Amino acid sequence: MGLKPRVKTPSSSSGTRGWLTKATDSMMSSKQKKKQFTSVALLVGVVGLWWLFGGFLGSRSVKETWLPALHGPYKNEIQAPNPLIFPPTEHAPILRELDVKGLYILRIDVDENRKYVLKSDDEPMTDKERAAMTDQNKLVKKSFLDNGKLVYRKSSPQPEVIIVTMIDFDYYDVNTLTRIVQNRVNYAQRQGYGIYVRWAQEFVPMVEKQTVQESYDFFKPLIMRAAFHAFPHAKYFWYLDQDSLIMRMDLPLQRHLLDPKTLDVAVLRNVPIIKEGNIKTYKHFSTAHAGFILPQMQDGELGMSSFIIAPSLYSKSFLDYLSDPLVRDFYWKDLSSAVAHALQWHPPLLSRTALIVPKTIASIYEPGVSDAEGQNADTISYQEGDLVALFQGCRQRESCVSDIEALFAKVSG
Repeated sequence: MGLKPRVKTPSSSSGTRGWLTKATDSMMSSKQKKKQFTSVALLVGVVGLWWLFGGFLGSRSVKETWLPALHGPYKNEIQAPNPLIFPPTEHAPILRELDVKGLYILRIDVDENRKYVLKSDDEPMTDKERAAMTDQNKLVKKSFLDNGKLVYRKSSPQPEVIIVTMIDFDYYDVNTLTRIVQNRVNYAQRQGYGIYVRWAQEFVPMVEKQTVQESYDFFKPLIMRAAFHAFPHAKYFWYLDQDSLIMRMDLPLQRHLLDPKTLDVAVLRNVPIIKEGNIKTYKHFSTAHAGFILPQMQDGELGMSSFIIAPSLYSKSFLDYLSDPLVRDFYWKDLSSAVAHALQWHPPLLSRTALIVPKTIASIYEPGVSDAEGQNADTISYQEGDLVALFQGCRQRESCVSDIEALFAKVSG
């Protein structure tokens, strides 16, 4: 007969010891867990504090390590003595003679594609070099290349509004170019604004279609982006085409349009972005959100000859989007078509865009009509008292020079 092992029944004392052992183990386990939790919490706290204070104290080293230096197309910059940045218009005849091929480096790749390139590390000319230079062509070329390096960084005065214009030395003569620039200077000095004028040919190396005739419209986002960089503290940038004049020297832009109450009256709400389009501007648009102010012309097109942008993350992104080669080289009719497309498909941009009546900053000068007395004030045509006269269509009728001369005499007389 097999032996059966004797099973020892637990006594009360051994049961107590077992309970105590379990309780002790449980307490030890709780203490260990608590200790582990405390260690993890301390580690997270240390990492959090390091990240928080490192973001403030060590931000400079992080930026220097990971981010490129803040600059425009040129790495070297020239500090402008005042907020009136414009090129010497008297250089136009020599620039016309030099042409683009004499101003830039031409690169030809293995497939024989020809492209003008910008030398981003070009050193600005010093006063000593300028005084010693005897070759007028070299002096003019260097001045042309240095114009894009000018930035305004002084703390005083700090203009709120910057007038931006591109001028073409191939199209206009010296006298007309001088009138265009002087018109902006006169208005800016009267109102305490800044101006940012560049030669259109300065932007040729930055695009794929390297002629002013083909790409002038798409130079506009580039010059506006450059103006943002040149005047980092300005609140508004007003692009005004070279085929136009400011006609009211006494009328500040803030009072005329930028004041929220005035802008509210000029805004076009619940209207198609383009003629007969399905997508409309917002019914309850708030002028406090207006980052882009664009006139909608009588034909339903967006007016890109005179518009205003307030610098922000969205406006910079929008300008960069329009300057992207994939966007720029699409088969747009013009810049207006590209902008209208973006507004229709990107609600965050549309919600920050104020379409306004053209009479505010885009009245069109029409010989015969604009000069007639008793004109209807609601018409889009320029009439005396309007802030701006746009010479739209003057190239087709070959009257740009005479139109500018006639109205410049009126506003300067």
